[in-house]
This record gives sequence, C-alpha cells and structure tokens, in this order.
Amino acid sequence: MTNLPEEVINNINAVKTVVFTSVSDAGVPNAVPNQFIIIKDPETILIGDNNWQKTLDNLKKPNSNVALTSWEGYVGYQVKGVANYVTEGPDYEMMKQKIKSRNEKLPAKGCAIMTVTEVYDIAPGKGKRIA
Repeated sequence: MTNLPEEVINNINAVKTVVFTSVSDAGVPNAVPNQFIIIKDPETILIGDNNWQKTLDNLKKPNSNVALTSWEGYVGYQVKGVANYVTEGPDYEMMKQKIKSRNEKLPAKGCAIMTVTEVYDIAPGKGKRIA
C-alpha cells in the first residue's frame, strides 16, 4: 500500500470528473468518466457505480488492477492500485449517500474500493512516480 500525497488528494477533491480504468482478464483496458469519488483515507479511494457494464465485469475478480486519473489544467495525477467491488457495507453506504445527495434518482448500484499502490505526476514533462 501507498499513501496519497496531500497534493494528489487536493487535486482529486477539486476536479469534477476523473477517469477510472479497469482491465479485463484478457488485458483489455476500459476507461470511464466518474464524478463519484471519496478519498476514505490516504490509502483508500471509493469509486461509485451508477451504471457500469464493462467496468463491473472487470471488477468481478478480487484485487482487480485499476487506475484513476485526475487533472486540472496542467496539473494531473495517475493513481494505480487494486480494487474490490461491494454492494453492501459501510463503504458502499457512504458512497450511496454521496450519490443520492446529488440526485435521488441515480441507482447507486455499488462501489469499488481501491487500495493505492502507486502514484504518478502526469503533468506535461513529468511522468514520474511520486509515491
């Protein structure tokens, strides 16, 4: 596990949309925009599911490889890790509350619990691991 640096937490919290990427068993990536992100602690990010299809298929196996990318202007970060999908429990309930607070009609189907393993600065000219 790796801790998210403060500047990465601030960036993820400031942006409206991130890109969440998962990988199939065959190694095919799938990237989707997402607006429902909760940084639970410096090692854990929750990502909300309202209508995932390929992403959900990719998260069926335990500890699926994932990445989350956030940026604002020329400042951006890529966070890599492993995720597990849940449809009950405290993390799901926290995410469900966030989703429903924005729009009660959204389905809030589940939640990916991402454990951070690597963090990269992806600003132009950077591309280096920072955690």
